[in-house]
Amino acid sequence: MTYKNFKIIIESLERVGERSHSIYKLGVNLMDYEELYHNIITSLLNSVFDKEGKDWIDWYLYERVGFTNKVNLATDKDGNEICYDIPSLWEEVKNNLLIGK
Repeated sequence: MTYKNFKIIIESLERVGERSHSIYKLGVNLMDYEELYHNIITSLLNSVFDKEGKDWIDWYLYERVGFTNKVNLATDKDGNEICYDIPSLWEEVKNNLLIGK
């Protein structure tokens, strides 16, 4: 996988999440409808990244920004901030690729 493709995937998943949240705020729950799509994306990401890489991607997409819109920070063992944007997420996960190195 290239950084260009990775960026497109992450940006697209962010937009899907934002759309789903906006629709949910209007009282429409698409969770059952989106579950199949989510399962396909999860399977594909699991086939490309090892568990650690997939965990960082999930953290970035679903946990980095909390429900209060507060950004949660992740740090490496030396206390340096990691996974704060797409390029830094790529730096963290690119060595966790199973295929397409």
